[in-house]
Amino acid sequence: MKISFLVLGLALALTLGCGSSDSSGTGGTAGAAGSAGAGGAGGTAGGGGEGPDFSPDPPLEIGPSERLSSVSIPSDYDPGVTYPLVMVLHGAGANGSVQASYFGLFDLVDEKQFVMLYPDGTPNDSGSRRWNGAGCCTSDDSPDDVAYLSGLIEEAQQTYNVDPKRVYLVGHSNGGFMSFRLGCEVPNLFTAMMSLAGSTYEDPADCEPGTPPVSVLVAHGTADATISYDGTPGFSPGAVEVAERSAASAGCDPSMTTSLGTKDYLEAVEGEETEKVAYSSGCDDGLAVELWTLNDGVHIPFLGTEFGADMIDWLFSKSR
Repeated sequence: MKISFLVLGLALALTLGCGSSDSSGTGGTAGAAGSAGAGGAGGTAGGGGEGPDFSPDPPLEIGPSERLSSVSIPSDYDPGVTYPLVMVLHGAGANGSVQASYFGLFDLVDEKQFVMLYPDGTPNDSGSRRWNGAGCCTSDDSPDDVAYLSGLIEEAQQTYNVDPKRVYLVGHSNGGFMSFRLGCEVPNLFTAMMSLAGSTYEDPADCEPGTPPVSVLVAHGTADATISYDGTPGFSPGAVEVAERSAASAGCDPSMTTSLGTKDYLEAVEGEETEKVAYSSGCDDGLAVELWTLNDGVHIPFLGTEFGADMIDWLFSKSR
């Protein structure tokens, strides 16, 4: 496997969960911190037609002045081409740039040809940035991150030539919880999401899926000591339950799964440790749910470059 490492140091040693820390494993990364690479290949959704005139040199920050979000675009960005939009939601204690680097997404912006938003959550009293996400991460006195992130997606669609039918969320831990909250409250704004080491509301009644539901990729390590793969009573449901709920919302039969084989994503674990299953029976048109179980994977697994590339390919295969 090809590997590209970026040492993030202390940033990825910080907590990425809703509150507790993971002392069981080592953080890692895959990717580089720049938006360099060969452009032009894959990921576009076709040429632009009638509609707003987009600037060939758009701003690389959007959002309210008091809370701007950074944006990366392909180095050969063409306002006449329609691109997918990817929003990256970091774990608690990290930030948008750190999280995008961890997944190796800066290089993939060029390789896969997409526009990427990587906003920052708001700091708590200890200075740890986090999202007001689903379940254990929800706080009534925290910022309205649903409104903030929804506004970013809408502004991005006015600023860049992005396809509203190809909008995707990528969340890690607290960012995964935030992705699931957006899936409950504003599923009309995006197409598919990936949650690594995240979860959702413990009580399904607290989430009221909208119409249409979204496609969901759940990725979780079995050795995660922060957000348990098997779930924690009173805190969060386990990965299998989250995948089954997502499958039911998508019209799939949650009791029927198809094995998709194994893949080697974790540098600290020998062999093809990741087992993939799909919930593919009876799903509504255009919807899909998969569970990637990272055997022996910790909360901040040391990822090789293939994880980020395969994640983006999975997301981009989904469209409204």
